[in-house]
Amino acid sequence: MSQDIPVVSVIIINYNSSSYTTQCALSIIEQTKAGSKFEIIIVDNNSQQEDFDQLASVREIPFVKIFRSRINLGFSGGNMMGVQHASASSYYFFLNNDCVFLNDVIATLIEFLDQNQSAGVITGQMYSANMERQPSFGYYPSVPAILFGHGLMRIFCKDLYRSNKAEYHQPVIIPYTTGSAMFVRANYFASLGGFDTNYFLFCEEEDICMTMRRKGWGVYLVPAAKFIHYGGGSTNRNLDIDKEFYISYLYFIRKHYGCINRLVLKILYTTKLFRKLYKGRKFLKLSWFVLKGAPMKYSLRFKQVINYSE
Repeated sequence: MSQDIPVVSVIIINYNSSSYTTQCALSIIEQTKAGSKFEIIIVDNNSQQEDFDQLASVREIPFVKIFRSRINLGFSGGNMMGVQHASASSYYFFLNNDCVFLNDVIATLIEFLDQNQSAGVITGQMYSANMERQPSFGYYPSVPAILFGHGLMRIFCKDLYRSNKAEYHQPVIIPYTTGSAMFVRANYFASLGGFDTNYFLFCEEEDICMTMRRKGWGVYLVPAAKFIHYGGGSTNRNLDIDKEFYISYLYFIRKHYGCINRLVLKILYTTKLFRKLYKGRKFLKLSWFVLKGAPMKYSLRFKQVINYSE
């Protein structure tokens, strides 16, 4: 396989989950047809040394490159580090390390973009470990959707509220792709400056897809491309992670929404969390945190130190 000029740069982040990363890389190699020109760039987000050393099994593959950060850069920062080391590819494929290809995902997605020049971001159909179909896209936050539900909103705006539980056999326009597998046209992505690195772990996909849409570049689900997403490969949910989600979520709202929408959405999410108080004190803490605006200074990115030991 000639890898002189890769058409696709697949960028994978590893964080203390090298077994997933190795499995993901090997599935790409196994499922991608001979002759396809791609490279795999693995960015290690300052994993424990033992975990990083376990990537040795894929290190010797000629078209696999491994780079290690001395600090956890999060999703946006880690992927942007990967972009800086990528070749002059036509496409970037930002892929969670806990994904496994079920077919030739790369060839299928390239074919769609080659035939649809207005498309900017696409994804395939996601499945769970037990092969149940999973939502491959989500909905943007909106006051009407929270008050009336996505089903009713679907009547008025199908593309933004089409069912993410339905089975699709042809490509469809969607609001934003899953962050697990984002296939983007490199020149479009570059013209936007890439991912906003103010996001640490969440909402990067909402942000880049909204920005693409506002430029007139479509966001699509291409169901013929199929992959498994195991979920939770490197992130365990706890109060700090929940706070991180709302830090990103409210930042996204502040960035893209008007002042009235921002205020109403913050009140609605605060109320929604407070009503879950019967489930535990965590929800009281989260509701107060959201009411305060989920300040970015509390992000986990600021609770780490640089690994200068190497």
